[in-house]
Amino acid sequence: MASTPSLPPSLQGCRVEDLDGSSGTEVLFLKNRNISDEDCKVLAGMLAKNSSVRQLFIGYNSFGDAGTTSLCDALAANTSCRLELLGLRHCRLGDGAAGALAELLKVNATLTEVGVDENEIGDQGAEALANALTNQTRLRHLYIGENRIGESGKHALLEANTHSSLQVHFQR
Repeated sequence: MASTPSLPPSLQGCRVEDLDGSSGTEVLFLKNRNISDEDCKVLAGMLAKNSSVRQLFIGYNSFGDAGTTSLCDALAANTSCRLELLGLRHCRLGDGAAGALAELLKVNATLTEVGVDENEIGDQGAEALANALTNQTRLRHLYIGENRIGESGKHALLEANTHSSLQVHFQR
């Protein structure tokens, strides 16, 4: 019998079978739980094998670049991932997180909506995302307002929008 992973305090009250996908749960609502970078490592281990989640709402938490990298790496490595919506609003995401998200967007064929607004992403992160968007045809909405993106970052994102179905939102 496999042992059940120990959940950090921020994930207490969550069912492991929902986090790892064995219950078939399609929506994970993990907002405002004080999830840290370290907690994301634990969660990433479960998301790496989750083939049922379609919507992951994990905004309003305390993780930043390291946690986002753990999550994005796990989702990118999960070849059965069916995630369509990834909500990372109002965490502590900077350019490193945007780079990790860009790498996920390069390999993920199911994401249609991503929210990274109200974070600390700057021009470098915006340019990494813009590079990923040039070949991403499935994404329909990128919410990226209220970050530290200047005119060059905004320009890069708008120029990368090569298919008319993608909407880059600088405001909600």
